[in-house]
Amino acid sequence: MSDLITQLAEHPASEVIRKAGLKDFLGRHPRALLFFTGDITQNPEGRDVAIVVRELLRQYDGRLALGLVDRRDETSVMAKTGVVVLPAVAFLADGRTVEVVARMRDWNAFAQAAERLFAAATDPT
Repeated sequence: MSDLITQLAEHPASEVIRKAGLKDFLGRHPRALLFFTGDITQNPEGRDVAIVVRELLRQYDGRLALGLVDRRDETSVMAKTGVVVLPAVAFLADGRTVEVVARMRDWNAFAQAAERLFAAATDPT
């Protein structure tokens, strides 16, 4: 794990998620991000996305939980959340995927997805 990913794993709003613990994590956190880093040795773009994720946690302090998906379980958790390209951040409200931002995008793509996440969490449909 890179230093940046290790720092994210140690963040108070973060948990490393294995597939067996996914349901429990989502049950405890109505608004959550799942971060799929991919192999950052082969694709360092994951480091850039990690910086954005860290900033989202700062900006939404106390309102978002981060599930840092364990690399060993990425493929199976990807299938459950609609993620097809790595690195990716899945935005989940009440256990369902609202949006996925794959690869590195500009800040607005992530910020707008977070706003839609909070809107979806309050939408009764």
